[in-house]
Amino acid sequence: MKADASAAPAFAAAATGLLLGVPALWLGLDQGAIALWTFGAAALLLGLPSLVVGQRVREGFGNRGLERERLTLRAASHLLRLLALGAILTAAAALMGDRRPQAGPASLILAGGALALLAPLWWAKRARAEIHPSLASDAARTRALLELGGLLLIGALLDRWFPWADAAAAVAMGLRLFIEGQALARGTTLAAAASCGGCGSCGCS
Repeated sequence: MKADASAAPAFAAAATGLLLGVPALWLGLDQGAIALWTFGAAALLLGLPSLVVGQRVREGFGNRGLERERLTLRAASHLLRLLALGAILTAAAALMGDRRPQAGPASLILAGGALALLAPLWWAKRARAEIHPSLASDAARTRALLELGGLLLIGALLDRWFPWADAAAAVAMGLRLFIEGQALARGTTLAAAASCGGCGSCGCS
């Protein structure tokens, strides 16, 4: 039954992360919108492991791609925590300084698009989460990105009245990213052990 799980949601998540991440990162850096470039970088980092999960689904969840998934998750956990630290420090400096980053219409458009794309994708993954630990972890990452999109939208909507809204949203996103990075770091070993087919070919038994 595990091998019958469709790889489409995982590959769709990787494509969505790329589709949202590149313009959000570029526009956020160009416009100085902290929450926007934080979301863009997070979309790329959270979408990459989905590509590896999709490949494992195609391979029938064998041990062949187990080490690749572990290394990808470990790298993503480190990079997410670094991104969280960078977003929080940058936002804190903006809040304490004279400059107030502005979200702009790009944040509102990309946040709305993120929610429209990620909500049904997360729901589809959620229905398959019990099939395999890798799919459950993949669904959790999509949910985290969906939550980040919600924070981006809130910051963009409040930016019209509160000039500190973008930086405040970036702080909230940084905290959420740190939690997600910690969860990935803790879950890498446990999920890998649960995912292992137990054939001994990976040397973990």
